[in-house]
Amino acid sequence: ALYQMQGWLLSAPNWAFVCWLFGGAVVNLGSPEHIEKWVQPIKDLKFTGMFAMTECGHGSNVKGIQTQATYDPATKEFVIHTPCEDAKKMYIGNAMQGNYAAVFAQLYVNGEWQGPHCFIVPIRDQAGKVYPGVTAVDMRHKEGLNGVDNGILFFDSVRIPKENLLNKFGSVSQHGVYESPIKDKTARFNAMLAALTPTRIALVFQAVAAMKLGLTIAIRYSYSRRQFGPKNKEEVKIIEHQTQYLRLMPHLATSLALTFTSRYAGEILDEDVCQGKDLVNNRPLQALVAGLKAYSTWENVGCLQDCRECTGGMGYMMENRIPDLKCDSDVFVTFEGDNVVMLQVVARDLLAQYARQYEERPVLELLKHWTASTADSLRTSFLAFNTEVVGCLSFLLKALNFRERVLQRSLSARLYDKVKKKKEEFFSAWNSCLHHVVALALAHVHRVTLEQFWKAVKECPEPKDQALLKKFCLLHGTNLLYQERAWYLEHKYLTPAISVQIRNQFLELCKSAKEDALTVVSAFNIPASSVQAPIAGNPSPTATWTFYPHPPDSPGAKANFQAKL
Repeated sequence: ALYQMQGWLLSAPNWAFVCWLFGGAVVNLGSPEHIEKWVQPIKDLKFTGMFAMTECGHGSNVKGIQTQATYDPATKEFVIHTPCEDAKKMYIGNAMQGNYAAVFAQLYVNGEWQGPHCFIVPIRDQAGKVYPGVTAVDMRHKEGLNGVDNGILFFDSVRIPKENLLNKFGSVSQHGVYESPIKDKTARFNAMLAALTPTRIALVFQAVAAMKLGLTIAIRYSYSRRQFGPKNKEEVKIIEHQTQYLRLMPHLATSLALTFTSRYAGEILDEDVCQGKDLVNNRPLQALVAGLKAYSTWENVGCLQDCRECTGGMGYMMENRIPDLKCDSDVFVTFEGDNVVMLQVVARDLLAQYARQYEERPVLELLKHWTASTADSLRTSFLAFNTEVVGCLSFLLKALNFRERVLQRSLSARLYDKVKKKKEEFFSAWNSCLHHVVALALAHVHRVTLEQFWKAVKECPEPKDQALLKKFCLLHGTNLLYQERAWYLEHKYLTPAISVQIRNQFLELCKSAKEDALTVVSAFNIPASSVQAPIAGNPSPTATWTFYPHPPDSPGAKANFQAKL
């Protein structure tokens, strides 16, 4: 299913946007009647849609959008209007072909503002003719995803039926009165955004799929291409060069960690949806998905760049897919929410969890806080390294937990000092702590990915597969610690000698992991028709000069590798 999703986005991207975004908005924000009316016809290919949230003046700040939807009680219609240049809808996928748009606009009923809501607005008839009052402008070529005809939409007092308001969280009665199960506007707005969580987890799967495909191409090429070697001997495969495997193996480990963690988040999401739970009540899930979206898409960008460099000039050729993957997935870092904004969602939830401890049991939690703070301040290298074997998984997990806890308490203390003591406005206080906010959010996501990877290792039933996965799990955890070794040294969690030990473990694990790299990418089970890269062993009739034979399996590799990757 994961590679089918990737195919939708990278091979038939307009269709992906129709199902994923337009259909997702109807399913998550509409009623059963809306789903029957708008989603089923999409499945039957009777029309196509688009998702219109972002505006010229507002992207990340959805609450600030300026498109207006004014209710007319005389005709029982909504009037959709673009009042200014900044209110024009931008980057709208399928804008030049779609029949309907899920348009987010500020709702006004009887002169009272009710906040952003989503409306189904007709854009074109079945013959493709744009309706009066609607203007669509092509935004032309982009870095990638040019199969998606992104455009600008704006409206001149376009009237739509009252029933076209997606009314799961707010509606207008037959008497022209606004009604909502959620009275507070901010809470209602948050509920609407929470309902869009499934599209973010889908994006995580997309990013991981692109990583796996890029790694498959780069690793297979690295096992076929030879360059340099001992004097008077055959040149060695480039995978044997330390700088080659040091760049690729950490990404391979991260792709596995993200695979298991995204499945974990997806299972929670499926359970909530199947049980009819409102996603707004599961703030930790929203935060986890937001954090995974940021982490996976940034890792995707770094991974594909390293894959491109590790395949040399061949990796620069469009025939070998990596440039396409880079261009098409680069947008992921801002699509469905800018990554830095996503990490702020994570940090806010972590701070809320921290604050709730004191609201529910103030005295007990204050004592626990003092005890934990003292324990962390005493958790120097002497204590840490005499209770755990350096570099083992429990050691790595404790280190990541330590970093998250310290950053959580530190950020809470900073904000308390600025807002409560110095009386700073919250926006200014938060803005001055954004570096800390991002660090905390990433620390949380790092910890969760390692925990879920380790959980998957323990649940693997085949001993040989388990041993292989454990190696990559250790590599992922060691890499996370190695990347932040300066922070751990500053906080005296590591000594310089132990930091060197961690570095040596990272080098050894990368060297060992390369022996199983072909086994892992084979377990991705990506069809040859999806790889289509001559340097990965898929011949091209038009570019024979790019072909490198498919490398044999790495030593000890088994075709019956049981783990589902």
